[in-house]
Parts: sequence; structure tokens; C-alpha cells
Amino acid sequence: MKPIIGIVALYDEKRHSYWMLPEYTEAINKSGGIPIILPYNVDIEAIMPHLDGVLFTGGQDINPLLYGEDLLERCGPYLEARDYFEIKLMKEVLDQDMPALCICRGLQLLNVIHGGTLYQDLPSLHPSSIKHDMLKPYDAPCHQVTLQQDTPLQKLLKQDTIGVNSRHHQAIKQLGNHLEVMATSEDGLIEAIDASNKTFIWGIQWHPEHSFHNDEKSRLIFQQFITSTKTAGQ
Repeated sequence: MKPIIGIVALYDEKRHSYWMLPEYTEAINKSGGIPIILPYNVDIEAIMPHLDGVLFTGGQDINPLLYGEDLLERCGPYLEARDYFEIKLMKEVLDQDMPALCICRGLQLLNVIHGGTLYQDLPSLHPSSIKHDMLKPYDAPCHQVTLQQDTPLQKLLKQDTIGVNSRHHQAIKQLGNHLEVMATSEDGLIEAIDASNKTFIWGIQWHPEHSFHNDEKSRLIFQQFITSTKTAGQ
């Protein structure tokens, strides 16, 4: 049986519509899972028994009030319906120890739920020579990250540094409780985290879905996610 993976829907506020990047679904498909897109009004308690894992996607900023800060002018748009839905969904995932891969916004949400905070706008609050919001092509690396020794990510990729793409203007400021840093960028930002007391709940700040087709390391991350769902179900 292939594991069923719930993928949090993206939302276009101008069109008032859900949508999905095909790279997310293709990465799940080609890694051996079955992708199911989750709208924000789905009954979480009803759907959870049918899921084997959850993929938290990128997208809007998170309301700063959720991590105890006032909204700054340079903070991007947030979507209350998405914040509410994903917080409830992620708490269920954590309570049930269901495997989850949390990409970009997903990493940031994972950190906030564990009591951490975010830089609301990197260019103004964490100036750097590294461009964290790259232009196309998105499947090309634009900076390096250092993998922390003996962390699950470093053991999987068997490398100390890797090149990654980058499409974000927010990032972890204060690390949340019970989270382990797995990778950092050259300018000191946290780029990957692990809820170390869970079976598999990883946060990745870059976008392995964009580089899945041409980068073995990106494929390994998705494959490890799918493998973990099978292990958790045994």
C-alpha cells in the first residue's frame, strides 16, 4: 500500500481560489506516495485517520501575533484561515507523531508552534550579502548551507555542505523548544530543523520540490519522508 500524503493547499487571494504547484505532487508521487490536497475547511479530525503523512507547503507569511510580536510594515500578507487551519493540523500531527515534511513557511510554522519567533523581513532585520529570495530558475542552488554533524539530515545526505535554492523573506529568529538545528546558511540563518522527539518531522527552509528532478539530495529528502510514513505505520 502506498502511503497517502496530505498536502496543504496554496491559496490565491486575488482569485479567492486554492491551487497547487505540480512539483509538490510530483515529488510525492515519484517518491512512492499518493498526494491528496487539503483545503483549509477540511474536517481535520475526520481526515487524519486516512493520512500517513503531511506535507506543509510554502506560501503567505504567518501572523506575527502568533509568536508575540506586533505586525511590522515589511511583514508580508498573512491569511488567518490558513494560520488557523495549519496550526490545528500541525498540532494533530505532533500529537499523533505522524511524519511531516515542512517546507519554507512550513518550517516557520513548526518553529512558531514550538514557541519560536521569526524575522518578519530578512532584508531589513537580518541584512546579508546572501540573496535569500532568488530569481528563476528556482531549481538552481544560490547559496550554501552547512549540515550539522550527526543530525538526521547530515546522516542522510552524507555531506557537510550543500548548495540550496532560496525563496523566502522570513526565517527563524529564535529557535523553538524541542527543536534541533540540522543546517545553517553562511550568514547564520537556521535552514533546517528536526522535532527530535518525533519519528520524522523535518523543517526545510529551501525548496527541494523545485530541484527534485535534477538533484539527488532533494530526492533523498522526499524519499526519507515517504519511508518514514511506512515505518510509522508498522
